[in-house]
Amino acid sequence: MNSGIMWVVSAVAVVNILVMCAAFMRKALKSADEMGIPRSECYLGIRSAAITAIGPSMAPVITLLALMAVLGGPFGWMRMNDIGAARTELAMAAISAEMAGSSMEAGKLTLLGFVFVLWGAALNNAGWIVIGGYGAPSMDKAVNYLRENFNAVWVKLIMAAATFGLFGTLLANAIVKKTIAFNNLYAALISFGCMVAMNVIFKGNKTVAEWSLGIAMLVGMFVSAALF
Repeated sequence: MNSGIMWVVSAVAVVNILVMCAAFMRKALKSADEMGIPRSECYLGIRSAAITAIGPSMAPVITLLALMAVLGGPFGWMRMNDIGAARTELAMAAISAEMAGSSMEAGKLTLLGFVFVLWGAALNNAGWIVIGGYGAPSMDKAVNYLRENFNAVWVKLIMAAATFGLFGTLLANAIVKKTIAFNNLYAALISFGCMVAMNVIFKGNKTVAEWSLGIAMLVGMFVSAALF
């Protein structure tokens, strides 16, 4: 997992992403010049975006530590640079390992399980690449079709239900099947309570909302470990 060749092949994906970032930035600045936007305003927007990104980056950092502990440094480094939702990566890794009859628990992941995780992570991105890369020109038509033929409220509810079902199943498996079930349950309840409290106390505060996921996860882990 932490061999030299794994670092090399993982670096290929990360370098590719850096090249993409540079290309997008170059295109953005060129478009700004064409629209007459001063560079000073561009740099102000870049700085504001960078600061805003700190909060949402907390959750991927925590996920990175979890992935490194079980799947090694190269894989975690590559995946956290490649994906848009850190929690999806943990879910896919757990599902892939289970399909191989293995487990994501430290010391219990088999070689076959690790291979399944690698393929699961790669295939998990395939849908996004196809839809985002090749379907972008038609996305506006798809959105208009949904709006015209379906109830927008029900579409949102169905998608939310699918999300709850996926992560609810993963949480239930961690609580019911594991020997440390009560520890996992305490961590989940504490994190849930922390998230609800922050949403109620700091309602409408976008800054706190950006940090809420990372804070709730940390509070749940450290408080449950300290108390139970």
